[in-house]
Amino acid sequence: MGHHTDVAQGLLRVLHTPGIAGRVYNIADDAPVTAVDIHLLNGVEIPAELARNTDPDPWFGIMSTERIRRELGYRPMFPTAWSARDAGVL
Repeated sequence: MGHHTDVAQGLLRVLHTPGIAGRVYNIADDAPVTAVDIHLLNGVEIPAELARNTDPDPWFGIMSTERIRRELGYRPMFPTAWSARDAGVL
């Protein structure tokens, strides 16, 4: 997950950094979000089937942002969907 502000920040860093043509960078925030979280963030009822199913590893399949952080200094302004919600920018 990533807030559009952070995606834009990451893209600008990639576009304005010389000598990185052909490199691949992942842009994302710092925490996984489950389907239940998305319902909670939007203030809608959680369907019964989602409440019964839990994800044993919410970090499974989460992309690494280590390279863009290390090489381009990327740090998300909204490190989680919850922080974006609290800032009023969802």
